[in-house]
Amino acid sequence: MSALIAAALHIARPAMTAWAAWKEDELSSMPRPHGLPRVVADGPTADRILLIGSGPAAGWGVASHDLALPGALARALRARTGRGAVVDLIVDPAMNAAGLAAILGGARLDHYDAVVTTVGTNDAIRFTTPIEWRRRIGRALEIWNTRVRHGNLLLVVGIQPIRSISIFNGIAGRLADSLAMVLNEITDELAEPIDTVATTLLPSLGPESLTSMGRRTPEDYAVWAREIAAELVDHLDSSARSGERPRNIADRMTSGIHDGDLVAEMLAHDAVRLEHIVTMAAAGLHAPMAVVSVLGPDTQWHVARYGLDVETLPIEQSFCAVAVRNDDGMVVPDAVHDPRFAANPLVMSRAVRYYAGIPIEDPQGRRVGALCVVDSKPRNVTTEAELSLLRVLAERVQQIVWESLQRAEDESSPGSSRRRRSAPAVSAVRRLPRSLTAAAAAG
Repeated sequence: MSALIAAALHIARPAMTAWAAWKEDELSSMPRPHGLPRVVADGPTADRILLIGSGPAAGWGVASHDLALPGALARALRARTGRGAVVDLIVDPAMNAAGLAAILGGARLDHYDAVVTTVGTNDAIRFTTPIEWRRRIGRALEIWNTRVRHGNLLLVVGIQPIRSISIFNGIAGRLADSLAMVLNEITDELAEPIDTVATTLLPSLGPESLTSMGRRTPEDYAVWAREIAAELVDHLDSSARSGERPRNIADRMTSGIHDGDLVAEMLAHDAVRLEHIVTMAAAGLHAPMAVVSVLGPDTQWHVARYGLDVETLPIEQSFCAVAVRNDDGMVVPDAVHDPRFAANPLVMSRAVRYYAGIPIEDPQGRRVGALCVVDSKPRNVTTEAELSLLRVLAERVQQIVWESLQRAEDESSPGSSRRRRSAPAVSAVRRLPRSLTAAAAAG
């Protein structure tokens, strides 16, 4: 882009910024997703995706992440791979390229098989110059290249056509569209030499695909999700076949978390909901016992239980402490014949013969415990339908854990009328969106 055009962009920027702010006020009445920043498509050996961005990731027009891009992406991946999919979110409608670098510097990238970013709409409508864009995206890719481990992939989704967003469909939108094309070309150029980075453009969905109120629909997000899934599937399949997935399960506090007692204490407030889940787990798997456990350094707490009266176990007798080392959990058909558990007092007394458990994570990715069913009789078969039910119920438990930790963080924040002692903090990844505006300004 010539120096003359760059100068014109600089001169026009204040007017474009004011125009963008005025147009964005129109979005305030439009639905967008709320709730926990995670969507799960049930299935074995789940692929894990981190979705970062604004624009398509923000979900304008629908009221849940499940109906927006994250849910559509999880389902599209499952349809292509036959495996489960977990999509975590760091989404902020105000995010720009400067904020992307801050997030890639703080997120737990080793926790995911792939990272997808959708930034740039805000940069285009505010006339971020190509020089600034090159610096910001270059910095983000530099951080990625420094931190990434073999087996991971960053998919950078290009800026969607600005005029496909109904409120920006006008003369100024055409100018922003022209700039977006230049910014996308710069991204392609910077990404091309990095073998762990790929770029793609989403199919153009014009204003005619919008509802009468100018909203995107779940069908629109499904179209975009299929495109993203098509770009990811070869990488994910290769990683799954090779066993070179980047996340290291051994690093996830598998022998108990240091603040397990506090987590167990907080979950006591959700006992009714958790007890409903363990009752369904026991019924669904025709098991006499079911438990939601929390693992501490030396104790396993049963924060919800069905069919047994024991409130705690020594960690060395815990099946859950072994189950959480596996993404898909663990099934033990007959513990008497399993060398890991044959000498366990619970097995020697014949109190436990069969075990099936699925790990529960907190927002930091720590394995805090498990949802499990237990039987005093061995079982030769555990069906995929039974495991699917257990995974679905475990996801419900995990949602309660996240809500409980978020509630504790809110109550312990400055100015709160309720304070908890030493409440475990929700992960830095989840806190990052609150500071994106400052990060962008600093960039």
